Amino acid sequence: MSRRAPPPLTVALLTYNRLHYLKEAVEAILGQSYRTFELLVLDNGSTDGTGAYILGLPDPRIRYVRNSVHYSTVEFNCCSAFHLAIGKRVIVTHDDDIMEPDMLERQMAFMDAHPEVRLAWTRVSDIDQDGRAIPGSVNAPEEDRVFGPGEYIASFLRERLWPMPSGVMLERACLPRLYSMELPFREAPRLKNPMDAAGIADVLLPARVNRRHAIGYIGAPLLRRRVHTNQFSHAASLSRPGVYLYRRLKRVAGQVPGGRPDALHFDAFVERFDIQELITTQARARVGTGVVDRVARATTKLKANLDASPDAFLAGLPIVMLHDLLTPGERFAGVKGLSAQGHGSATRQLLRWAQARADDASANLLAPLAGRRVVVFGSAFIAALLVLEARRGGCEVLACLDSNVNRQGRSLLGVPIHALDWMREHVGPEDVVLVSSERDHEHYIEALIRQHLAGAALIISWKDLVDGLDGATRQQHSTAPIEVETA
Repeated sequence: MSRRAPPPLTVALLTYNRLHYLKEAVEAILGQSYRTFELLVLDNGSTDGTGAYILGLPDPRIRYVRNSVHYSTVEFNCCSAFHLAIGKRVIVTHDDDIMEPDMLERQMAFMDAHPEVRLAWTRVSDIDQDGRAIPGSVNAPEEDRVFGPGEYIASFLRERLWPMPSGVMLERACLPRLYSMELPFREAPRLKNPMDAAGIADVLLPARVNRRHAIGYIGAPLLRRRVHTNQFSHAASLSRPGVYLYRRLKRVAGQVPGGRPDALHFDAFVERFDIQELITTQARARVGTGVVDRVARATTKLKANLDASPDAFLAGLPIVMLHDLLTPGERFAGVKGLSAQGHGSATRQLLRWAQARADDASANLLAPLAGRRVVVFGSAFIAALLVLEARRGGCEVLACLDSNVNRQGRSLLGVPIHALDWMREHVGPEDVVLVSSERDHEHYIEALIRQHLAGAALIISWKDLVDGLDGATRQQHSTAPIEVETA
């Protein structure tokens, strides 16, 4: 009896109780211009009729696997996809994202044209929870890129180019040995809370492949990513995932043959997330002296290593900004000659903010919002800086907003943290929602915010306010000191 050759590609589709979205995802996959693949549907124990729907489809390319309820974790489902797939290449996608009709064809062609590339991901566009395109999610076209061994790991420290997992295609033979079926059971016991490492696998898988192989990025938006509140991580800590990520990336970078990783750069990111943990868990308006001292020590170290590693200093720039806000009168002129060229927009704008403060201690980022009530979207490091800057300039911050249920009901520096639905009853047309995100997805955040507003409100990013920090728009403000709690 002859055996059929395995297909060149497996599309593994992860799903759990989202039949309304799953149907759209399956339709887009089966309608791809590239046809030679198996569709492996991995159901994590759905109870909404998912099994009956998939088994009722007549397409012979479909294979359906339903997980036991005893092993139905997201990590198990994702890891099993690589081992159940039979294609030479595999892409693990999700039930709420939608492929463009030529996505698979273009990814396969890209990897065929670059045989040294063993993993490739695609740019995404964004849709709302009802499938409508979100304006601004795709702006200027981007070039395709190929990262030689170790190059993606190094570039991530500057650019933080974060792959969308639903768009990652991998040569299955290059799956790192770490990703055995023991992984979901081996990783969890190491962490006090497994969710404290949530999301970091999105970067670690490409980075681990990049130790010895080239990987690629396709600049065309070939995947539609759905924006809805339920997709967000609910890690117990905002900061521990960052600490774990950069510690592990440092180890991975050290495994690149012939590579010489900038240890100070990785360590600065670890310090940054450690400090973020301290400041974002400060519930009271008064900042404890222990936190102030820790920030001062970290700032001193960053300044001392500025000449040896300017990139490390830029990675730790939020720490320097925090020290500046907590200790009025201490200005660091060393930022004036720095350049953040080649870094992401958040780093470039943070440097401009720091340089403006070094030039003029009275410059206040929130000057254009004087007299208006402000709600800060987010409760991480930049949000803390914005709360302190608002307090220094006399602005009223009503609340911080966070989709993470573990943050809701707490306070950040005396400001209550609420769920997004809080806006519906409390944010009016004269109020301002200030987005504190560092990543370049303001359109994505704005769409999420508008889903929870009852009416119109001004939505603005802190990055846009930095553009107003010039001589024409600066206003004099009180520079009231931030309250520091003595022991």
